[in-house]
Amino acid sequence: MRKIFLFLILCFVISTNAQDFKPYKVKSGKIIYEKLKYSTVSGYSKKNGIETSYSKQVPYVAEQVVYYWDEFGDVAFEETYQVSKFGGKLLPEKVKTAERLWVDEHRYYFDVEKNKVSDDPYPLRIKCRKHFQYYQIKDSWIETLYMGVEKSGTKEILGIQADYYNISKYNDIYAWKGLVLKDKSFSTSGSNGPRNTIERAKVAVKIDTTTIVSEELFNPIWLKREKLYKSLDENKIVEIIDARPDVTEQADHIEGIQLQKNDILLFVTSKLTIGKMQVLEIDKDNHLTIKYNLYSYNTIIDWGNPFRIKNNAVINIDNPIVKDVADEELDFKWNITANNPTLFPKNNISLFLLKPSRTKTLEIKKFNRKH
Repeated sequence: MRKIFLFLILCFVISTNAQDFKPYKVKSGKIIYEKLKYSTVSGYSKKNGIETSYSKQVPYVAEQVVYYWDEFGDVAFEETYQVSKFGGKLLPEKVKTAERLWVDEHRYYFDVEKNKVSDDPYPLRIKCRKHFQYYQIKDSWIETLYMGVEKSGTKEILGIQADYYNISKYNDIYAWKGLVLKDKSFSTSGSNGPRNTIERAKVAVKIDTTTIVSEELFNPIWLKREKLYKSLDENKIVEIIDARPDVTEQADHIEGIQLQKNDILLFVTSKLTIGKMQVLEIDKDNHLTIKYNLYSYNTIIDWGNPFRIKNNAVINIDNPIVKDVADEELDFKWNITANNPTLFPKNNISLFLLKPSRTKTLEIKKFNRKH
């Protein structure tokens, strides 16, 4: 009995420690990277009357990445900005293109232009947990993720001695206390050939390990919105429509309801199907781009992400790809006039704006009944 008890205690300790990822040796901070791409420049040179041709790789800064971490790397967040066009021509000002969040075993990606969130596995953390004892012995996520790789030198980057890892013939990494300061990718001559040229690189140009990182960075509004949207299954939608007038605004059949980017709406179609949608974009051509889900018995029966509606179009959301349908089956009309983007419910269907989707908290608070 005592052996069984000790075994259970040991399993608990191992399980608890396995949650303790902490890949970095620095609690928190911020790194600014430049992502370099390379263009090939060819020409001729003349020396002592002899003309020779040449070809060389010229780097240019394509993107800037601002990376934040906390809890020794248990959470991390980054913003990516495009700073130049292909070939290196600088943009008038940098443009944010993406945000990423790493937490637990999730790697969330937010495409700014498409207003789209992806949730992918976090392979680094998954592998380190799977090979926990190996990770403990090596004390390095790099040597655990790339088993068999060991540091083989150092190089000074930003006044810091970074460890050099030859990951493969395609990739080199320079890291300090687990933090990557330089990452280089190479082209090769065939699958077994030697390295040719550098294709791209990510280089740290500034590191700050003293400034306190705001916790809000690790709870971005796009992720809160995505979690709110996903939480709305059929049962929840019916409950909100039937019993939560405090968190909804019903669309008028004459005036419609004016939309803005990121609105979340709930609806009942002409065929009495329950659904939800989110406004992803209203573009310069007055097209409305949404994502939507339709439910039956709390199971998704149809969805669209993204789904684009042209201006002044009427949609049968129960079967949007069919154009010739009876008028009584049409659910919405999308129209922009005098800069008023409006969605009109048709055939007495119900359409509701979920008001918390226009707040920063994005919370549906519990209903307090007044006595």
